[in-house]
Amino acid sequence: MNASDVSLKEVELLTVRVLDGLHEQKDMDRLSVLLSSCAAARSRYAELVVQDSLLHWETSEVLEFEPSESKTVLFPKLPLVASFAAAILAVFGVWHWNRSAPSSVEGLALGGPTTPSDKPIASAAVASATPESQLASYSSPSSEVVLEVGGDGPFIRSIDARGEARKGIMILDKKKWDGDGEGGIVEIREDVVAWNREEHLSVPAEQGILPLEGDRMIKLSKLGIDVRTHSAEVSDTVRVLDLREIIRNQGASTVRLNTSVFFNQSIGIVRESTQFSLTVHAIKSENGEPHRSIGHLETSLNSDLNPITWEELNSEFEIPEGTDFLVVALNARREGTNALIPDLGGFYADQLHLGLVVNEQEAIRL
Repeated sequence: MNASDVSLKEVELLTVRVLDGLHEQKDMDRLSVLLSSCAAARSRYAELVVQDSLLHWETSEVLEFEPSESKTVLFPKLPLVASFAAAILAVFGVWHWNRSAPSSVEGLALGGPTTPSDKPIASAAVASATPESQLASYSSPSSEVVLEVGGDGPFIRSIDARGEARKGIMILDKKKWDGDGEGGIVEIREDVVAWNREEHLSVPAEQGILPLEGDRMIKLSKLGIDVRTHSAEVSDTVRVLDLREIIRNQGASTVRLNTSVFFNQSIGIVRESTQFSLTVHAIKSENGEPHRSIGHLETSLNSDLNPITWEELNSEFEIPEGTDFLVVALNARREGTNALIPDLGGFYADQLHLGLVVNEQEAIRL
């Protein structure tokens, strides 16, 4: 029996211990060393984990991100040990496969990995008008609204977030103000009508996170994991604003949206910073034509690792002429191999404030 056989036997023994939940920390350390140093060990480990995990993964939910051709899979609610084992498989598998055949995702302009930091680092993308030739069109029979949006970010890649935006536009456009049965509440502030989903997404204190003020806060949806891009992200549409009446009634020449929101994250398996962001899309609506984005802005910050503190993100968006609706979304994103590890922690936002400044007058609080 050669050294390779001994190593594989040891890999098999340690893997069985991990899958059965009978391992100790020294077993995990030894298994990590074997997998890091031997391709044959990684291959054998992959076979064992796949055999053990196939039945668990059959019922996993699938979340697609466009325009990538790959499908994004939400990790199922498995016992912690099985999830961790599957994550190790993903990490080593992707690392091994990418050595020989690096993959790229057409149509996604992804930045570099997020660097963890003890202090939040804020950055802002410049608002831009999006040429119609660069827009992608999304529609659904249920919403009866075609929405064309451009740019790059979690909102663009999230089918769910865009679907909620279409729903909000349809409700406001057709004045279907029948309470909160559509997953949101219609609110009227002066001449601005808004579809607000905060109540639908709100939770009380949980996982050691206390609301910044009051007794409720926004909880973002679960991160969707994309193995091909080594990333995990989520986007939730929180507000859709109808600006048609206020622009018409006040003869607006300049309109600006000021935003403020606080973000936080609970302690999970991965002790790593998360990139939180707020996205604003200006939507133009023309009779018989698709609703399309004519400008957008995404501002972001990197969170700290202290669940006691909340990080504030502010932005200012000059709304392009011809805007009929505004879509506001909150996003969370992680990049790198650690993004493939299932994280049981939560991602939260609180005290979202929107102020609409028309003709440089006092802001209307929304």
